[in-house]
Amino acid sequence: MVVGKTFLNQIHREAKQQQREQQEKERASVYWVRCPTCARKVARKQILMEGCWVCGWVGTELELVSAKHTSEQKGKMINKTSYKTKCPQCSRLVVTEELEEKGCYICGWRKVI
Repeated sequence: MVVGKTFLNQIHREAKQQQREQQEKERASVYWVRCPTCARKVARKQILMEGCWVCGWVGTELELVSAKHTSEQKGKMINKTSYKTKCPQCSRLVVTEELEEKGCYICGWRKVI
């Protein structure tokens, strides 16, 4: 049993090391950056010029560098329609325009006017 635990500990240490190396690569990356509100990876050039395509966050490079993934920043987000929205009924992510025009294609929910 001791041999098994030692082997599992070694695997665990290797996995942690690979995870640290991956995080260092992400930090050093110039092309990809994480959105401060939704934490998705997006191209730095695209998020600075147009904003995040997932959540609609728009900000400056300084905000991008200093921002952290917190709920307070979600409240400060500029009011811009995001590409995807959660359906009020089934909570699945659907395209915002389709949800407003045709309703949810998953559960059939439709906004009553």
